[in-house]
Amino acid sequence: MNRILFLLALCAIGLTSCKQSEKIPPQEVAKEYFGMLDTSDYAKIPNLMADSLVTEEGDYTMTYSHEGYEELLKWDAVFDPSYEVLETVQEENGTVKVRASKIDTRIQFLHEKPIITDNYITFKDGKISSLRTEYVDFDDETFGNNRTRLLTYINEAHPELNGFLTDQTEAGAQKYLQALELYNGQPRFDLGKDLLLMHFDCKTDVDDLQAAAGLLTLMSHPNFMHVNYHAVAGTYGIQEGLYVPPNDLFQQAFGKNWTDAHNRMEAAAEEVAQKAMTTLKAQGDIWIAEAGQSDFSAKLVKALQSKLPDLETTKRIHIVQHSDWNEEVTTPELLDFAKKNTDYHKIPDGNAVGNGTPGFRTPGYTQWKEQVTDPQLKSVWELAVDLSNKYNGKEGRYLNEAVQQNGVDFSDLSEVCWMLRLEDIKDTEEFFEHYAR
Repeated sequence: MNRILFLLALCAIGLTSCKQSEKIPPQEVAKEYFGMLDTSDYAKIPNLMADSLVTEEGDYTMTYSHEGYEELLKWDAVFDPSYEVLETVQEENGTVKVRASKIDTRIQFLHEKPIITDNYITFKDGKISSLRTEYVDFDDETFGNNRTRLLTYINEAHPELNGFLTDQTEAGAQKYLQALELYNGQPRFDLGKDLLLMHFDCKTDVDDLQAAAGLLTLMSHPNFMHVNYHAVAGTYGIQEGLYVPPNDLFQQAFGKNWTDAHNRMEAAAEEVAQKAMTTLKAQGDIWIAEAGQSDFSAKLVKALQSKLPDLETTKRIHIVQHSDWNEEVTTPELLDFAKKNTDYHKIPDGNAVGNGTPGFRTPGYTQWKEQVTDPQLKSVWELAVDLSNKYNGKEGRYLNEAVQQNGVDFSDLSEVCWMLRLEDIKDTEEFFEHYAR
């Protein structure tokens, strides 16, 4: 059903406003077809669509009349779709192949990035008669996990909206959009009672050092200085490479407010579990920012389950992850455990700008030296940068090019920003403008 919904929207929506003519090459008609998808101009359907349109994806086939097609077009328009033609090819049999990208409100939530497809369009008497879709870039796991989270939440909190996923009418789309808005509007971190844990792998990228400095900067701001937070170092997974020793930095930044899990993960999980239990027993939730892999988080959840067997971990423990690579080098069974036993959120990558979360990886950025004036924060940033330069790319460690180019990388902090509803921060410059002291 996941691909089917996209197929119906893609292959059955937005025909070109140009009058069909035998003089117009099919390849140009196909380009205009996708060019008009954004407008969802169903008034043009009779001009471009044959008496019926057959859509196909794998074993799934649908046939649309003009009226049925118009209804589907109205459904898709609710999500404010945006299409881009990446390539068109005229094939020998008269079929036009179009590689296209689509993003909209629904896809951004479910897939977290545009879906790319190859679309094979055939014509009858100058009008589009069939369209077959094959997926080029489609992440089944991400799509499925996000869909399951949405359906579970709606079923529990807003059962009156059940059925929105398969109701491909305009009214159904409005229910779908409402479901997304309700899900995204759920409370996040409660400043008054929740515990924020930030788990740093420190292996083998030096960005965790600067993310630690970024965390202290944010927690030192008057808006967040009373947040209950705790840092954990050495929460790495199965990646190869040498550790980046953070102890001096963490001691200077956090004092006693951090735990060393390097080479002692089980013991550290027990220690952090004790701290977490205080919050949980006071009816607060646990929010984990994964500045690395989820191995330690999974062990922490297991420790809490053994101590608090009645704890509903999928409601009370929240994990936020921004990196595909971090997931790839998490022990597979522990990643699976974390996703199934917590409220697991995968957000857009904090290394990039303009994807819905802050982009905190900026080559050549040195303005922080003037923007950070608080002596303690400045000394922490200076130490973080010095250690980054000391270990960056050394002895087989990952070479962070932003750091190499005299810049900064504290991209993991995007997760904390998301928890605190600060995801509208654009980039490094805006972060320091708003939160440096």
